[in-house]
Amino acid sequence: MAVYVLIGGKSNTEIKLNKIEQHILSLTNKDKPNLLYCPYASNDYEKSNKRFKELVSDLSCDLYLMTEHDYDRFDELLDWCDCIYIGGGSSDDLVQLFKSKGYDKSLIKYQNTDKVYAGISAGAMLYTVAAMGDKYAFFDNFITSNYKMVDCLGLIDYTICPHYQNEGLTKYNSELKKYSYNALGIEDDTCVIINDNNLSVIKENKSHSVYLFDYNDDYKMIPLYEGIDYE
Repeated sequence: MAVYVLIGGKSNTEIKLNKIEQHILSLTNKDKPNLLYCPYASNDYEKSNKRFKELVSDLSCDLYLMTEHDYDRFDELLDWCDCIYIGGGSSDDLVQLFKSKGYDKSLIKYQNTDKVYAGISAGAMLYTVAAMGDKYAFFDNFITSNYKMVDCLGLIDYTICPHYQNEGLTKYNSELKKYSYNALGIEDDTCVIINDNNLSVIKENKSHSVYLFDYNDDYKMIPLYEGIDYE
């Protein structure tokens, strides 16, 4: 089965923190894995690709950066890679693109392989049943408002909220109860690894956290700690 890595975000893209990416590559169990980066959630593919290339420049991998010229090669490139990493941006637009081009079917096709499906922010949201998005959010009087749940591809039975440390995202605590699934609040600089039914956490910032909302326990909020596996 594919392993899923859901990253909440990066709090400071000017500082190179790639502990999470290093761990992602280790999950492939290869010395130099094929890494496919998909910037399709971004409104600037070139900028997204450049930033990601710099992020993983000191890691051992064969990196391929997708562009608009690869729209018709998604299945071929997914077959080639050991890990696909989907970048952040607009979750609404990303879901629509994947469905319209049939990329969702490609992801499902390889779901029973040993590939690693990674994503950050919108890229992490894509794999889930639904997630808290910010396409229509606005900043007013120092508070961000109008976050909305986005229906996603449903490859894994979770809802998530990336950037969970942001003010205004406590709205997720009530919205998640509209879905009959476990839920995850994932703060920046942290990620959740889902391997079958097991969860584990990696942190680049020890002060940030990941929270599980347990559907079977009336959505009780449970902090998840690095170095502990959860079933």
